[in-house]
Amino acid sequence: MPPKDRYVSEITFHVRYAETDSMGVVHHAAYLVWFEEGRSAFIRERGWSYAKIEASGYFLAATALEARYISAARYDQKVTVKTWIVEIRSRALTFACEVVGASSDSVLFQASLKLICLNSGGQATRIPESWQSWLAG
Repeated sequence: MPPKDRYVSEITFHVRYAETDSMGVVHHAAYLVWFEEGRSAFIRERGWSYAKIEASGYFLAATALEARYISAARYDQKVTVKTWIVEIRSRALTFACEVVGASSDSVLFQASLKLICLNSGGQATRIPESWQSWLAG
């Protein structure tokens, strides 16, 4: 469940046919794509973007993923992806997300992803001070 004291990004959309199997059930990999879209939306809403991060010479590389599939989403169902930052450390940050049914708010999926900050040479580095504006929340 998203914390009340942090910024939470929310995006809502209908499950697309291409994300489902022949029974209309969402394929497990689609949830991870939705999580990525949630992280991108979070950063954009905070005034930044992944493109801006990379243009400044930094990258965010995944180091740990935990995912829990709770209930299936289905074709044309309206879902909401809620995304927030769980932890910020000197070189890493961890995002969390929940995918819920938009009309019922029932939890379908939960995940967390730890990302490490890399410089243009691929070495782990401290998160730049200039990121504080979008990290705060």
